[in-house]
Amino acid sequence: MTNAHKELLKEFQRDYNRHIEEEFASILTERSNLRLFFINEDQCFTDGKNIIIDPAFCGLYADRKTQKNIENFLKIDNTISSNPIIALKMCARAPNIHECLHIIYSDFPPACVSDERGTTNFRKKILASISNIIEDAFIEAAGCCEFDNLEHFLLWFRVGIGFRGQEISKNTGNNEIVDEEIDIKTSLLLSYMNYMTHFILYPFIEQSKPANEIIEYIDKTRQLFLDGAVCGDSTERYTYTQKIFDIIEPLIPKEETDNKLLDELMNKLLVGTKTHGTENSTIADYSNKGKKAEITRRLFTDKEGNPIESKDIQGKIDQEITRIYKEEQNDGGIPGLIKNTIYNPCLDYDCSKLHNDIEIEIIKPKINLNLKRAYQNIVSKYRLTINSYINRFNHLLKGTAAEIEDRKLFGTGIVSKKLTDVKKRYWFRTVHGEAPPNVGFLFLIDGSGSMYGERVKGAMETSIVLHEVLRANNVLHAIVEHRAIYGKACLEHNLLVSFSGRKDERFNLFGIKANGENRDGLTLYWAEKYLQKECTAEKKMIIMISDGVPSHSVHGNHGNKSYYPPVSIKDTALAVKKITRRGTEIVAIALTTPGGDDCYEQLKLMYNDVVACTDISKLTGQLLGVISKCLKRYS
Repeated sequence: MTNAHKELLKEFQRDYNRHIEEEFASILTERSNLRLFFINEDQCFTDGKNIIIDPAFCGLYADRKTQKNIENFLKIDNTISSNPIIALKMCARAPNIHECLHIIYSDFPPACVSDERGTTNFRKKILASISNIIEDAFIEAAGCCEFDNLEHFLLWFRVGIGFRGQEISKNTGNNEIVDEEIDIKTSLLLSYMNYMTHFILYPFIEQSKPANEIIEYIDKTRQLFLDGAVCGDSTERYTYTQKIFDIIEPLIPKEETDNKLLDELMNKLLVGTKTHGTENSTIADYSNKGKKAEITRRLFTDKEGNPIESKDIQGKIDQEITRIYKEEQNDGGIPGLIKNTIYNPCLDYDCSKLHNDIEIEIIKPKINLNLKRAYQNIVSKYRLTINSYINRFNHLLKGTAAEIEDRKLFGTGIVSKKLTDVKKRYWFRTVHGEAPPNVGFLFLIDGSGSMYGERVKGAMETSIVLHEVLRANNVLHAIVEHRAIYGKACLEHNLLVSFSGRKDERFNLFGIKANGENRDGLTLYWAEKYLQKECTAEKKMIIMISDGVPSHSVHGNHGNKSYYPPVSIKDTALAVKKITRRGTEIVAIALTTPGGDDCYEQLKLMYNDVVACTDISKLTGQLLGVISKCLKRYS
């Protein structure tokens, strides 16, 4: 786990996010007094009244390789693996749902606590482990059968834990677990527990043939695990644990045995073991009878154990991503910045290997309401310009669109399927209404050190005017400041104004500053992906505001990733060519100064469409002119 991941986890474990998960759990379990806590102990569990969650459980949120394996298995896109904050939110919500289902359907305290079979602590642990395996399989089946929007969480997390457990199995072997400090019988018992856990909870993982010594026990208990996992009554469900224990008892030592290896194995294969541990973990005496449920299928199979393919997982994941974005936008109490690091962009973009291992930090600045007065002063200064362009754009945006109205008593045509309407409302007619051009703009503002002084001030004021004009006409747009960090394999993309952000994001435009370098090629690939995900407009345009060729110095282990002309020029030109060919227009605004480098000629080497701005005071008018031409073209 990198320092960036640790920082992200620390930022996430604030009371705002804890409250979101606690409120969700209260609604799902229908218990207003439920409390939820975040910990950093690599375990998740519930005592029936409280839920304990480690969002970093198993390190899954930081394991991008496993996340991609999950996405490939579930046949969904890479939205989660490419966004650590989304992965972290999933790693908090999924075990939260799991523990909520335990509260709804499981008994507390667990029956294994008082079972007479547990004459030693180790035997109690075996009872608890068998019960936990069956309970986990049951509650996840109940989550699919009784609720509409839980399956994708349960699938994503269980597949992730399964793939992590598969790595454990590669190291220990599926057939036997050998340790010099335990006897052969205990080793076989652990191999049996390992095999049955995979059989009932991870049927998608192919297991090797078990050791001959445990095949008999597997054959005798396989159906008991399957039947127990679909038994809707919690008391009857525990009887399957007792039956399984009685069958495998010859493998269980009667004397006390070290629990260390058993605990390690079960903690790695299950979401958590304390929920059905050997002791009641509730601080105060508390008991709960689990609700009954009718099970018609399991998480990965039907009731008979035949594999089934889950449907519309992508759609549900997309809904979840939308929810997460709304939560982030509504969080007004974020101290500092929300950082969201994307690793190895070459895995997500078809860019050069030169950009491999370069991190991209997507930063959402904290909204500073104290800047409201300063913002209004800038708006007042340019009020005439703003009003002029609002009126001009309003005229351009008045296109027409044809709409069909049916269920009419008269019209221009008949809808045949409406002929049975007793009121004879089977006519339709065509009406024409206003429809603005379906186009969205992404403004990329150079945040490098060379922008210092009048350029950065002009870019800031221009951004404010642009935002006011476009917002007044409901034109989709976003404004992003970008820079490369000198000496580090890292880019910063500041989302000053996002496509679906809050109104108060406009105050972020005062945060534009000059510091660092540029890596335009990679920034353009990111911008294309950002437009595809966030901008709903059919036509998309990137407007790059820059004052020269990109360069980025990288030191240390990634020194071979430095980005200088002529390589940076060729790479940026290739990015422009690819992105333009795929349908996204790109226009560059060259900020030149008298006596300085010929920025316009430099940018012409990379961009097909370049507008020269030799006077920063005219930048606003030139940018609005570019937008006007685009709107005319699509109106």
